[in-house]
Amino acid sequence: MARAYTPSFLAQRLVQQTLNWIFPSNDEPCPVCSRPIPAQLAGGRPGKRDAMKQLCAFCQQNLALVPVCAHAVRLRADGRPMVVTSALVYDHFVRTLIRAYKYDHVVEIAPFFASALAATRGAHPPADVVVPVPTAPDRLRMRGYDHVLLVASSFARAEGLPCARALVRLGTSGRTRSQTAKDKSRRLRELAGQFAARDASAIRGRRVLLVDDVVTTGATLATCAQVLYEAGAKAVHAAVIARVE
Repeated sequence: MARAYTPSFLAQRLVQQTLNWIFPSNDEPCPVCSRPIPAQLAGGRPGKRDAMKQLCAFCQQNLALVPVCAHAVRLRADGRPMVVTSALVYDHFVRTLIRAYKYDHVVEIAPFFASALAATRGAHPPADVVVPVPTAPDRLRMRGYDHVLLVASSFARAEGLPCARALVRLGTSGRTRSQTAKDKSRRLRELAGQFAARDASAIRGRRVLLVDDVVTTGATLATCAQVLYEAGAKAVHAAVIARVE
């Protein structure tokens, strides 16, 4: 799991924890909505997961009410069928969660997303290995962690599957910014050459389950699947946290 973080991010977290210990505040802000959490409630109620302990009662309640339901669509990658399953609808609250997770360093939400992915079990074909869609190098440096790898590794561990960093993203994210406004053919053109096999031995002859955060047209998943097939994967399907409808 530690491989998903950069050393600078871990150092920042350590400094923040040290400062919180030296200068404790009465109220901790909720990492999602910034509402103050009274000191007597900080840390969560007994039985709650660590991710839930970091959130205010309002966000905990909202998370509990998020409908998690596996939804499957069929796409094509490298001329072969690819089943793409998703767990959540990309509505306002889920968008807020994902943005907080990706851009505001709220890594505490990762276990919730991993458990949501577990709801897709049975909706996609069997897999031998989980492969996260890689984050662009500049985004990784900026955030300090690989948000997809965090979720994928937690999900894989719960499923009893290996998680292999079999793909690498080349270049920077500049060419693929604001993808939601583009159609699939344009996105496929811009994504060409953006991914490469990093460890072919981890997926050669195996059934791969790609993991990503959000699916819109499926162009990123199709591009990654093609690279995996070229590297020798037996089959490639995908599971994503949320789908744009």
